[in-house]
Amino acid sequence: MENGGKSITGVKLYKCGYCINNLGHVFRHHGREVREFPALVVLIRHRTLGNILYDSGYSELIYKNHLVSFLYNALNKTYVKETDTIAARLRADRVDPDSIHNIILSHAHPDHIGGLRLFRGYELISTQKVLDTLKNGNPFKLVFRNMIPDGDARCRAVVPFEGSTILDGYFDRIYDVLGDGSVLGMELSGHAAEQLGIYLPEYKLLFAADACWGADLLGKVKNMRFVAKRIQDNYRAYVRTAEQLERFVTDHPEITVIYSHGMMEETYYE
Repeated sequence: MENGGKSITGVKLYKCGYCINNLGHVFRHHGREVREFPALVVLIRHRTLGNILYDSGYSELIYKNHLVSFLYNALNKTYVKETDTIAARLRADRVDPDSIHNIILSHAHPDHIGGLRLFRGYELISTQKVLDTLKNGNPFKLVFRNMIPDGDARCRAVVPFEGSTILDGYFDRIYDVLGDGSVLGMELSGHAAEQLGIYLPEYKLLFAADACWGADLLGKVKNMRFVAKRIQDNYRAYVRTAEQLERFVTDHPEITVIYSHGMMEETYYE
């Protein structure tokens, strides 16, 4: 069978805009380091379900939410233009945006939901808490109303995975995201309530969303400064999730863990 009989036939990573921050303002004892944090979008090519996205990156809507946008960009300088959006990036790769029928959402912050309105007729998949947070559109939780999908977007909450997985014993809740075991989800609460990470067993790839801002920063979570702590939905849960990931990374070096804002290169896995 083509591609070894895999359910997923390819995975492509895209950088869809980015922000810039000084890590010395985020972590104690780090020193001044201005770093670019890309907004990651993952294209998953599924044998039967077609093209699927994990998150949707930034879009120019980040500049078009009046005072909220001004404050966001003052604190978190963002760079994105139309050609950086996931819809434009897909077209450049000769992938029709209308072929996207499922979008998996890690959480509802603007660097993850910015591109949702660029698609139509898809099903949005996440944890129930993330879907509820998106629907409520609270700017104090960094959910911008001008990015919330129009009414034609259907929503579906993930369901628990029945069976044993390599994730067992590390994360509190494991989900069967697509219903066929090809994409497993895990709860990564802290940065956002019930944030959804995903694991692709066939590729040994784990996408940990904003559980941390980069692999080299995972051990620095406990050194966060006051303001950075306040940005998290639940700082204690954030630290606990980081500890869970540290154990997982130590025990399973064969698995590649990718963070949404890590120093990643655009890569295609097949």
